[in-house]
Amino acid sequence: MVNGPLNGVRVLDLTRFVAGSQTTALLAALGADVVKVEVPPEGDPYRKQGTAWIGDESALFLSLNSGKRSLALDFRAPAAAPIVDALLSSSDFLVENSRPAALARYGLDWDSVHTRHPSIIYGSISGYGDVGPEADRGGFDLILQADSGVMSVTGSSECGPVKIGVPVLDVGAGVSCALGLLAAYVERERTGVGSHVTASLLEFALTSLGTLAAAYFAEGQVPGLLGTNSPTFAPYGGFRTADGSIVIAGAGSEDMWIRCCRALGVEELLQDPRFADNSSRVHHRDELTELIEARLETAESRHWLDLLDAAGVPASQIRDIRDVFAGPQPTALGAVQELQHPTVGPYRIVGAPLRIDGSPLPVARPAPVLGADTREVLQELGIEAGEIDGLIAGGTVVVA
Repeated sequence: MVNGPLNGVRVLDLTRFVAGSQTTALLAALGADVVKVEVPPEGDPYRKQGTAWIGDESALFLSLNSGKRSLALDFRAPAAAPIVDALLSSSDFLVENSRPAALARYGLDWDSVHTRHPSIIYGSISGYGDVGPEADRGGFDLILQADSGVMSVTGSSECGPVKIGVPVLDVGAGVSCALGLLAAYVERERTGVGSHVTASLLEFALTSLGTLAAAYFAEGQVPGLLGTNSPTFAPYGGFRTADGSIVIAGAGSEDMWIRCCRALGVEELLQDPRFADNSSRVHHRDELTELIEARLETAESRHWLDLLDAAGVPASQIRDIRDVFAGPQPTALGAVQELQHPTVGPYRIVGAPLRIDGSPLPVARPAPVLGADTREVLQELGIEAGEIDGLIAGGTVVVA
């Protein structure tokens, strides 16, 4: 079992939705004490959203907020100001994903917090970044997939542009912010001064364009919809067989291309001038795909996968989620963890996407009931029981 490397570190969590919650969930998995501030009476909007429920709890909320404590506090109320300041004094990080400058009216923007608490590390996640003409635009994964160019290469001529099926930009922005926060923490160990770490869905999307951006910068290439194909290598994509489809990465090297052709019994392609090198194969990708599929459609997927595996050519069936989690590899990695919720019982989540010294990062606690930790956190700040009762009576805080 991993002893969380961030044990003893506190995170003041003002995030909502996916990207921000992903960041603080990763910090919690690394051992940080994440105090999630939720404005009562509703708390995080994801408590009431989604299509899957475990009892009366949203699976969406549970998956993004396991490992955290809930402080139900209306930080906007005047009576909350000394509590917020005490929280900032006791925290190493503040993480938020409001629109740029939205927290300034409450004195919780970077400049205000840094002036009062110069050692705190401040993380901000937005859709388009914190500077520039589009900084004030709201950021949704769907919109940024379209706006960033990612959707322009996702899909096929038959179906048109499509959204990637998972919120990859939200998750990527969250992981990026967590990486920056940890780097800033190392820097603070040297200087004693906190930094402002910013991440955005747009910046992660631009990074994900990778080789596409490189080709555009070099030669002005603007790729269209790629389907399952690679813009850089061929054959590298999805191919129909007699009973379905498989994906083949048959062009990682020229040697792999030769082994792929031999495994599939299409050695004649090695002599075809259209496919003389990788660049030629990419240029004639449609013809190459047609010829390979003509061969693959003579037998079932399993037959071809066995041949390709024996030849050392990466290939796979396209698995659905049920098949993935029924497989042995997620279990071997300890990727799925079961937690015990106080009101709905056991539930499962996918843990952090890394291991330390061979062990997965254990999620220390289930997602909290709204206000479950309010009294405990306030007591840790030195607030007396009578004052807490007064805050409850005034509606500034809620205790579960």
